[in-house]
Amino acid sequence: MILKKNDLRKTFIKLRNELSPIRRSTASKNSLKILNLNFPNILSFSPKSKEINLWSLNKKLAKDNRLCLPKVTNENLDVFEVTNLDEELIKGKFNILEPDPLKCKKIDPKNISCILVPGIVFDKNNNRLGFGRGFYDRFLKNLNATKIGVGFLEQLYKNSLPYEMHDIKLNHLFLF
Repeated sequence: MILKKNDLRKTFIKLRNELSPIRRSTASKNSLKILNLNFPNILSFSPKSKEINLWSLNKKLAKDNRLCLPKVTNENLDVFEVTNLDEELIKGKFNILEPDPLKCKKIDPKNISCILVPGIVFDKNNNRLGFGRGFYDRFLKNLNATKIGVGFLEQLYKNSLPYEMHDIKLNHLFLF
């Protein structure tokens, strides 16, 4: 099963990396539909270079005081409120922009109402494959928040993804 997961990761990373700039831009604009979700706060993510660009969405959520972002601490994710993306982010463990704990308020993950979850590939059963380090699966394990997989339409796998007991199923997929 591990080999199959790694093969799927390679295939879908290649597919995602080959998306045109126009396709990426369209998906980013369409992701603003997430603003219509009626949640008091949303844990979003800082996209890696080829992931769906959520910076416009994150800026609007921050302006509305609804944005939370994760920070990798050891093998876990900590959650912080972020109100100013220009002043409150620093490069983190994987060269991803994360909240600066000296400038952002840490919050209890149980107070999050909605979590946007990145992935490499998703399936119609709301399963996902990430990079395989388990950060999100460990984080999501005991949370009741609405979990939404976010990415490109091209990241939808037509078959069922390999699923293990520790994998956390999402509630919805928003693929743009």
